[in-house]
Amino acid sequence: MNGQKSGEEKERSALRHPVRYRLEYAAVRVVGGLAAVLPYRAALALAAGVARLAYWGMGGRRREVYRRIREVFGDEMPERRVRKIAWQSLRNIAFNAAEMVYMNGGREKRSLAEHIENLAEVLTQFKGWADQNPGKGLIFASPHMGNWELAGLIAPMVGKPIFTLYAPQHNPYVTDYISRLRAGADIELLPRGEATSLKRILANLRAGKTLGILPDLRSKTPGVEVSFLGGKANLYPGMALLARQTGVPIFLAMMRREGWTKHHLTLEGPFYADSSLSKDEDVQRLTEVVMQRVEVAIRETPEQWFWFNKRWVLEPLEK
Repeated sequence: MNGQKSGEEKERSALRHPVRYRLEYAAVRVVGGLAAVLPYRAALALAAGVARLAYWGMGGRRREVYRRIREVFGDEMPERRVRKIAWQSLRNIAFNAAEMVYMNGGREKRSLAEHIENLAEVLTQFKGWADQNPGKGLIFASPHMGNWELAGLIAPMVGKPIFTLYAPQHNPYVTDYISRLRAGADIELLPRGEATSLKRILANLRAGKTLGILPDLRSKTPGVEVSFLGGKANLYPGMALLARQTGVPIFLAMMRREGWTKHHLTLEGPFYADSSLSKDEDVQRLTEVVMQRVEVAIRETPEQWFWFNKRWVLEPLEK
């Protein structure tokens, strides 16, 4: 769990860049306001247009994403395919943002759960475990695939309220706006990196709540090194450590966008800690179990994964 800016640091940052941050915030609110009142497909069309402008305006970043895709799939992948994966990956994150605003930014709260095509099947599967484990918490590991935020809609439907961690953006006004939207989706938000957050996480899990977590984030400090996408990834150990410390299972929830408006959810698990192993061995095992399945999904549908993350997951640790 990495650190975050304190309230005073965020205020100082905002004072250093008041005009730029306010202009960025104003642009986000204008686009978000339109997405909130437009029909669903129109909101996505707006997001696609914004993504197209951003795609061609981020030349260096775009070329870095091409390099990442070739690093994973090899130079034999056709250039046209590389560019298509990169474009659809960026468009998907724009779609996700529009859907977040659409669900929580309009006058009436909307739900996109009905757009998960296999919702009934997943709920039946998940409810079976929940009914057998009343009062037991769990960890929902949802990698950056499809609309990963939608995975969080499932847990409350079977009586497992969800909470997650957040880290502030550079722009504090945008951070606050995103936090309000996520809170509007009945997601409890805890600041990442604060000591009080760890206590709250443990208390929530022991109270039967669901922790939503992104398992495919690169850690800047030594964590758990696993084989991933043909390289080595240094990942946060928190997911596995919390599962071992509290005895709750990990469910892997992977979303896949089908076309523009349909979604498919794959739910795997539960994966439990193994008390017969040492802590380090068990954390390694649980992390590998999850990430091996994530890699299979990325290789099958690479356009569903978010390749534009600033912290490339295969970047080695600084010596």
